[in-house]
Amino acid sequence: MLTKSLLLGAALGALTAAPAMAACTTTVGAVMSLTGSLGVLGQKIAQGSQLAIADLNAAGGANGCDLKLALLDDQTSPTVGVDAAKKLVDIQHVPAIVGALSSGVSAAILTAVTAPGHVVQISPASTSPTFTQLAIDGKTGGYWFRTTPSDALQGVAMAKVARDAGYKKVAVLYLNNAYGQGLNKEFDEAFAAQGGSITQSVVYNPSQPSYRSEVGKALSPAPDALFLIGYPGDGTTIAREWIAAGGPQKFLLPDGLQSQDFVNDVGAQYMKEVHGTAPGSQTTPSLATFQKEYQAKFGALPTQAYIPNAYDATVLIGLAMEQSKSNKADAIRDSLRKVTDPSGEKVYAGSDELKKAARLLAAGKTIQYVGATGPLQFDKNGDIFAPMVVWGVNDQGKVANKGMVTVDEIAKLRAKAS
Repeated sequence: MLTKSLLLGAALGALTAAPAMAACTTTVGAVMSLTGSLGVLGQKIAQGSQLAIADLNAAGGANGCDLKLALLDDQTSPTVGVDAAKKLVDIQHVPAIVGALSSGVSAAILTAVTAPGHVVQISPASTSPTFTQLAIDGKTGGYWFRTTPSDALQGVAMAKVARDAGYKKVAVLYLNNAYGQGLNKEFDEAFAAQGGSITQSVVYNPSQPSYRSEVGKALSPAPDALFLIGYPGDGTTIAREWIAAGGPQKFLLPDGLQSQDFVNDVGAQYMKEVHGTAPGSQTTPSLATFQKEYQAKFGALPTQAYIPNAYDATVLIGLAMEQSKSNKADAIRDSLRKVTDPSGEKVYAGSDELKKAARLLAAGKTIQYVGATGPLQFDKNGDIFAPMVVWGVNDQGKVANKGMVTVDEIAKLRAKAS
């Protein structure tokens, strides 16, 4: 009998059926959190990939073939994620996988499946600095990419947001995985460089029934605010226990908690002073097209990160196949930077623009795909540089964007800290 997770994955994957039959079909893999602690975010992020597949197929597919998205649920678990990736690689023989979302899941897949199996992996949401080091150490084989910036950038942006809010002393509670560890370290260093101090830095493990001990430790000495690094679920429990213990109702929250469900579950009345960060999108023609198409297909676009990142990651795989005239992993890997060449003719999101890209590539031209998240120029480690959105909770209790930390601001603050 199929599990609930696999049934959900199959149902979501069915939404990406091609509008017309081609002579062949190429399957692109996707491993995302459709259930588990990131499920509330992951189901929406998966829709970004589904929309990209629909646009690519409407533009004629890639390399003469229709594209199919094989979407599997990792349940926000590294073990389940590795098993899902193995099914995609060993049974369906996918040349590329979009995912995962959790850095811990992506790292497990990268080291156990995609790098040794020579399969492209492009994550729309895994932000841990660990991946940069893995690439530097030669452990990715060049098969790793991400369409979201490293937490080396988010840590700097969050430190600025905290100082701009007037916080001098901050307690940190962080999840014990690659995401939590990396963002905690980057924030700690950046906050100190900007004149702040960390009162306590407390690690917590997922799926505990209570976090009273960790909360108690983080409350002494008294901080101005809490920086909570985690996901909905455990994050909800911690926030409730923090409030019940008398902690200041002043929160710094990262991308992993940019969720209306999280705010509702904690209680919007307790979250009137929230300062959040999340990878942002530069304003481009692609962003407007993406927003319009998403609303037409799925309804209102929620205020959360990584949906356009998933769209861009999936589009890039299709364009790389078109550029290389191949559906092989090595060809995709080697073409991803070629379809984002700053010297190329700009093409944008949407089926009409992707048709234009195919015509240019067929004519031997160079293109630069400018995505829904902005220009996507991968460095030698598969990383990109991007701005950070500043978000909060408005007077109606809704998650809403309220500003931006620009690429130039982040660069200056990083230079000051180094």
